[in-house]
Amino acid sequence: MLRRAMMRTDKKFPKYHQRLTSVGRKFHGTRFEDDPHFDMNNHLLMSRLPEPAGKRELDDSMGRFIAQDWNLTRPLWEMVILENYHDEDGGECAMVSRGHHTLADGQGFVLSQLYMTSYYEELTKAMNNGARTLHAARRGTLLPSKVHPILRPLDPYTDPLNVLIAPLVQIFLASLFWLTYAFSLPVSFFFSVYQALLQITMFILTCRRVEMLTAPQYGRRVHEREFSSSKVVDMNDIRLCQQAFSGLYPGSVVEKEKGRRDKVRHVTLNDVMCSVMADVLAEEVISKPQDTSISGRVRKMLAKYLPSPIGFFIPISIRNPGDWSLRNLSTGSMVYLYPMSPDTSIGPGTLYDHIHRCRSALSLLKHSLFPRILFYIMQVTGQVPTLWPVPFGLLDSSKNLVRKWVLVPLIEWSLRSFPVVLTNVPGPAKNTITLEGIEVMCWMALPSQSGTGTIGVGIISYAGGLCISVAADKVPASEGVTRRICERFERRFDCYVRCAKEVIEHRD
Repeated sequence: MLRRAMMRTDKKFPKYHQRLTSVGRKFHGTRFEDDPHFDMNNHLLMSRLPEPAGKRELDDSMGRFIAQDWNLTRPLWEMVILENYHDEDGGECAMVSRGHHTLADGQGFVLSQLYMTSYYEELTKAMNNGARTLHAARRGTLLPSKVHPILRPLDPYTDPLNVLIAPLVQIFLASLFWLTYAFSLPVSFFFSVYQALLQITMFILTCRRVEMLTAPQYGRRVHEREFSSSKVVDMNDIRLCQQAFSGLYPGSVVEKEKGRRDKVRHVTLNDVMCSVMADVLAEEVISKPQDTSISGRVRKMLAKYLPSPIGFFIPISIRNPGDWSLRNLSTGSMVYLYPMSPDTSIGPGTLYDHIHRCRSALSLLKHSLFPRILFYIMQVTGQVPTLWPVPFGLLDSSKNLVRKWVLVPLIEWSLRSFPVVLTNVPGPAKNTITLEGIEVMCWMALPSQSGTGTIGVGIISYAGGLCISVAADKVPASEGVTRRICERFERRFDCYVRCAKEVIEHRD
């Protein structure tokens, strides 16, 4: 059944039967070509978990699965059905899939996975509607009320039969779109410069004293990985937090007299989740055994005088509406979030300030142009590998001392300058979906990790709920860190919900 579903997906996304070629060439990048020896059976596997084949065994299997090396002579994806998995929610098997980042970015890979489920019709409709809406907005043919509710009185004048006024309305709407776009560019550039200066400052102040979530690794990086996922939290509870902490003060979002939302200082799902994760990761760092080495004592001393936020690397998709292509259309940026002090009692006021501090940092990230600009610069220069990142690729690797002793250590150090890669993947939000008639009860996604000691955290919404998944290096001295983070997430989120209910009930 899975093979039949993947055959449909393979027709839509040819990269599923293509392999990388031209690896290591100096004057053009790698390419994808059809694999003449492609066999679907090499990528669809069956396996069994050790008994009792529950969540703990599934987590262990996931850790081994994501730690496997890739066979670069084949298409870079694979799926495994764990046929004997079962849990208390009624799950009867588990399916695990992974794709290499050269195959696609996270959003593109998730789109291709959703395409083989019952969600593909709704997904196709949503993708096409998004593309049509953007195209209509650029041409001025979008219904005025969909541009902004204040323009609703112009709706009757857009009738094509009204040959005198309809063209004028279209010209007005197209001009409005492009004038707004032209005005937003300098505003975005201003905030981009501000964000870049802030990032550079925080990078300089924190890069040499980053507190990882795992124990220190001396020598080569461990090959093993560990994985865990949280329980599903209700999306209604997240909306409750948004309602309680949006607006000018806690509880101000609901205007009972007017019966509408106040959109001033609106808190998004990402704002709430990132605030929770900042607290969770800070709590895990504090619980680690004290580092009594010289470097550990120096970091502890500097933390008293220098800011100590948690650095999150957040991938950013630049995929246009309606783009189904399996390409790596993602960039990313750092954002530094301050957790609540562990000594601070959680109250409506303190939690409101904390969430909005994270909201401000994330808002700067969303409006920054530099991640997108950097993406296109890398796209152009990356087509000639010898020029990227610096022109030292003409020499053989054995003789290239600059690459060996300067470039590679610098890249590895930069990949260790933050502790976590965090991504949010929206999924089918309302109802469960099916794969060849089989209900998908739970679904989760996970980003790749970065350098030594970093963790990857995936946040995904599905069927009215949301969960997180975490992967980390399996270091003996900190083993179990992924499970502890997931448990801390569940407890911390419950605290947010209790506080939000207190705000709403008090307002009522």
